[in-house]
Amino acid sequence: MKKIPLLISLVAIGLFTHAQKEKIYTSLDEALKHSSEVYILSLNNQKLKAIPETITRLTNLTTLNVAGNKLTSVPESITRMENLKELNLSFNKFNFIPETVTSMPNLTALDLSNNHISFLPESITKLINLKKLYLNNNLLTSLPEYFSKMTSLNEIYFYGNLLRFIPESISNLSKLNEIGVGGNLLTSLPESMDKLVNLKYLALPYNQFTTFPSCITHLTSLTVLDLNGNKLDSLPENINNLKALTELYLESNKLTSLPESIIELSQLTIINLKKNSSLKLSPAVKKFIENKKI
Repeated sequence: MKKIPLLISLVAIGLFTHAQKEKIYTSLDEALKHSSEVYILSLNNQKLKAIPETITRLTNLTTLNVAGNKLTSVPESITRMENLKELNLSFNKFNFIPETVTSMPNLTALDLSNNHISFLPESITKLINLKKLYLNNNLLTSLPEYFSKMTSLNEIYFYGNLLRFIPESISNLSKLNEIGVGGNLLTSLPESMDKLVNLKYLALPYNQFTTFPSCITHLTSLTVLDLNGNKLDSLPENINNLKALTELYLESNKLTSLPESIIELSQLTIINLKKNSSLKLSPAVKKFIENKKI
């Protein structure tokens, strides 16, 4: 038999290993038959009331999805799964973030959206490697000061909560590049947010803003800004500071005009101005937005 060149063999092995890591197992029984080969397990919408203890036999597991079940707790044994990086607990019955979850410092992504969580425990700061945190559609009324200790975060999403303010200390989260806090009760942003120089995506739709937060115009890395569904009647003249902006969403506000400086946003490709019934545009601004997607 002709030998396969070593390089080709290594490539083939690499591709096989990659394919194994991408395979999604949806049956725990099946996964346990191949325990060392399981990296992704999805047990969503299986009416689980508890996470089976046998899951800890999947020692190479990196991603666990148990969304859409009836979970109220997470077993202590799961903290021994040191390779687990991504945990999806959304659409369950959690009233609080389990202590076991906050005892998993290797987690990089945690989704607890669509539960009944009303506060963030201080123990959440033990998730020192967490990059992505999703708590959409819960009952959060505030973000505590200690939240700013989670300095590895680069994505936070708190859509559909009851947040009235964002703490000044958010400026400590210097790695943030995505913030989604639509559908809350925000009326302003802390001035300290202007220090989030890496922020590229800022979504603030359906809050209670009546004036454009001045700190936003200092976020010069922003590519997407969503302010749909607020009560804005104008934009600041220095909106042109947002040179990297490609998408701007302003639907359902109370805008009466746009500053001439907006035409300097040369990267802008999408602008949504629908449902601003009193909006009047100058000829120059009108021409500028004519070829933009809406």
